[in-house]
Amino acid sequence: MPFFTRAEVNQHISKSGKNIGSKTHSVPTSVRKATTFLEDKYWKEILAASDGSYFYFKSLSHHSFRKNDPPHNLKVALCIVSGKVKHAYCTCVAGAVGFCNHVLALMMKVCKFTLYECKSVSDLDNEDDMQPKQACTSMLQQWHRKGRGDTIVSQPAMEVVVLKTHQDLDRSSSRESGVRCLLYEARTHQSIKIQRADEQKLCERLKKENPKMALAQIMEPSSESSQLLETKFGKSPQGSYASYQLSTTEDNFKVYCNISHVPRVDPGHTHNVSINSYPRFPLNTATEEFAVPDELAAIEKALLEKLSVDEEKINDIETKTRGQSNCEEWKQERKFRFTASNFGLISARKRHHENFVNSLLHPKPFTSRYTNHGIKYEPVALEQYQKHMHSIRRPIKVLKSGLVVSLDAPYLGASPDGKVIDIGCSFPFGLSEVKCPETKFLVTPLDACSDSTFFLENVNTIPKCRD
Repeated sequence: MPFFTRAEVNQHISKSGKNIGSKTHSVPTSVRKATTFLEDKYWKEILAASDGSYFYFKSLSHHSFRKNDPPHNLKVALCIVSGKVKHAYCTCVAGAVGFCNHVLALMMKVCKFTLYECKSVSDLDNEDDMQPKQACTSMLQQWHRKGRGDTIVSQPAMEVVVLKTHQDLDRSSSRESGVRCLLYEARTHQSIKIQRADEQKLCERLKKENPKMALAQIMEPSSESSQLLETKFGKSPQGSYASYQLSTTEDNFKVYCNISHVPRVDPGHTHNVSINSYPRFPLNTATEEFAVPDELAAIEKALLEKLSVDEEKINDIETKTRGQSNCEEWKQERKFRFTASNFGLISARKRHHENFVNSLLHPKPFTSRYTNHGIKYEPVALEQYQKHMHSIRRPIKVLKSGLVVSLDAPYLGASPDGKVIDIGCSFPFGLSEVKCPETKFLVTPLDACSDSTFFLENVNTIPKCRD
């Protein structure tokens, strides 16, 4: 193949009488269109041949829109010595004289053959311009593949915000508030009292009209002593529609419980002694107390000596801090320790350590609907966990837990959500960690798994923790 570059392409264009150097001329536009043809992958069956005088290229150029029309046939002949274009032809309307955009695109492809020193026209078949992408209407269904749909997750209607598309947004306003759900808890304490009075009046009126009426006999107005159940819209009387239609318990969804990885005693065998209390920390009695290293500076030694604990102090701290975030002593004991909550942040920190330390030692009061949701429903989750285990005949007991400090590393601590006693386990004492994601409050655990950022995943229709 002769040496063929953009210089030879320009020389061929100049034969058309067009001025290559003119900024206002149509030649630059033609080159851009030719480049577009090349990048849009319209080329098929590029063939090459030669004789003693010329090097020939032949190709098919498909249409971009008229898919059913036959492709254009292109032919280019180059001087085998100088590389000059001796002949060019295309079956399109403008290609009879050899200066159409299709011909220019084929010449640019020939330039790539020269640039990569190709030995065959198939050497560049893996290039992007030779791998056409089908239109979405011409492709097979893609529903089984991951795509944008994975980022669209189910969420409570209360949180959905409907916004205009970017094209419909008013340019004068940079932010749009959108349309939100206007549903809210309209009942107040006063309205509930009025409701009770109205119920009493209705009951009296029914009995006055006809004492034998069924509704008059069975209707019992709610009273202060009526049992109320927690629902997604506050407390509702037991037996009411809201008490079970809007229930926050497992009545709404199937409970998944996997305890197969926990070593258990033989069926029918339990511990000889009834266990009603949790043992003292540390559970591993072989743990030795922490010894302050001698090579530390005086201020570092003083801090570690202040943090050092013995068995008595560990249990004293755990007992006094069972209120956790509502307990001032819990906050003070965590202040100079690496805890389970902040250990990930500390280990991942790469810079601005001084500011980070100040934020840990002097944290600003923080609250959000997410943390409030967790504080509210963690006790409910533990209660339901205990209830479910009793229902499957594996009774457990869940106790409150405070801050637990390590005996051999007193600068480490953790605050479990609960202490668990399970007499069916070979080792009956464990800890519980509760996750109550507010964003998944109104969906089932299995539905929540459709969110790729959720900590559970759907494995054969069973939610399991991600690796």
